[in-house]
Amino acid sequence: MDGTGSPAFKADIIIEGELIKDIGSFQDVKTTRVIDAKGLVVAPGFIDVHTHLDFFFPSPRHPQVLESWARQGVTTIIAGNCGYSAAPINHEKEELISTFWNFALPHDGLNYEWTTMAEFFNYLERNGQAFNVAILTGHNTLRTNVMGWETRFANPDEVSEMQMMLRTSLEAGSIGLSLGLYYCPGIFSHTDELMELASVLTEFGAPLVPHTRGLTVTYDKAIEEVISIAEKNKIPLHISHHAGGSGQVRKRALKKIKEAKERGLRIGHDNMPWAGGCTAVLAHFPPWILEGGIDKLIERLKDPKIRKQAKDEMENFQPQWPTWDNKYWTDKFLGGNTYIGGFSSEKNLKFEYMPIKDIAKYHGKNMYETLFDLVLDEKGKLFTVGYFDHPVAEQLYDELIKDSDCSIETDVIGVDFKNPFPVSYGTFTKVLGEMARDKGLMSQEEAIRKMTSLPAEQMQIKDRGIIKKGYFADITIFNPKTVNALVSFTNPFQNSEGIEYVLINGKIVIEKEKYYPEIFAGKVLRRN
Repeated sequence: MDGTGSPAFKADIIIEGELIKDIGSFQDVKTTRVIDAKGLVVAPGFIDVHTHLDFFFPSPRHPQVLESWARQGVTTIIAGNCGYSAAPINHEKEELISTFWNFALPHDGLNYEWTTMAEFFNYLERNGQAFNVAILTGHNTLRTNVMGWETRFANPDEVSEMQMMLRTSLEAGSIGLSLGLYYCPGIFSHTDELMELASVLTEFGAPLVPHTRGLTVTYDKAIEEVISIAEKNKIPLHISHHAGGSGQVRKRALKKIKEAKERGLRIGHDNMPWAGGCTAVLAHFPPWILEGGIDKLIERLKDPKIRKQAKDEMENFQPQWPTWDNKYWTDKFLGGNTYIGGFSSEKNLKFEYMPIKDIAKYHGKNMYETLFDLVLDEKGKLFTVGYFDHPVAEQLYDELIKDSDCSIETDVIGVDFKNPFPVSYGTFTKVLGEMARDKGLMSQEEAIRKMTSLPAEQMQIKDRGIIKKGYFADITIFNPKTVNALVSFTNPFQNSEGIEYVLINGKIVIEKEKYYPEIFAGKVLRRN
């Protein structure tokens, strides 16, 4: 299965060094190693198109912690999504980023030993990478660098400074611009700011990759916003976790996408095969309470009047468009069954991945007061996990994954905190096994396309994603009859089955049951 979606065919593959030297039928070739793949499928290595792992790649422990990606057949990881990237970094503002985006960091923190994107890439290369990595530049990081967490629109000088940092990052090899308009401080931006910033992408033909300004009641308007930015700047659009809206809201959003495609706009998107999601705990708070940063937040949460105002909004306020005229709210996802993770203080460790309603019951308080207290205890460094273990939700995600323009993501957070959301162990294998083979939602050839050539095209990753002469030898070999995820929402830490071999740049990293984390076979993939 060559990654194009075409029917599978029998062939031999010769690999020389990092590259695929030839494909065909070869009888008398001298070689140092032969992998007998009879009865197996040879496919391009899988590409995880949406993660936040750029904050974890600097850790020397990343090959061990990310083993389950290799055991799913992943060879390339895209990071810097949802508006936050680990570079470029203003060191005076790095604590804001580390607090809000704490779920992406190693549990022992992150020392930003770089400033620019070029320096970040060089740092990753010096330390070695277990996977191929490609990095988007995050708007929230750029805005934090320039403005901190100010609840206002950027002025022309500030936009110009963000443009300069984005251009420098793209020149260094970043693959595009990500937006996180549900998150601080991107939530405070106006469309005009994004329009001007995205104009830099036009020079490079690079994609705009947004987490839209709302995934629920404003989703149609949010989709319209990012389409307008991409169309004006004549750039590709790739919509992150395109599962937003319901009923008429989603129908209107899909209509806008269809019409934009008919006008010639390139639009792709991604989704995970699990119903649910994880995010920063501070994303559930009223946006205005974050103005000025963490110290100001903590000060406000100690004021009973402000706590009452925040609680009332979190309970009762309904997001409206435009969000900047309506207290900046985009979505409200917090519920009693939301799990809380990331605790570091000794007294709270017993609450790790407990529903907020149960923690509230333990303290004899309502869930909002409990959450405020926990955020004070942990200085904001918490995240939330939510899932919908229900047949209706599963059916919805089946339909989402089937879409021909949908590539496959894990969107993982809390990777160093043993997050029980099952994407880390069973994303790509679930699509190949349960969804393609067992349910027949698509052919395995089409499933392979969704995790290889499609994301490579969407993220403009060159010479990867297809089994082709002269391409890099990123290869996953699996048993089509047994490949599957073994995880569930209640049993989330089981390695997948059916992945027999994984090669990254021609080097074997998975061989049957063996994993070779010490090889560091990956590369930093720079744009062009």
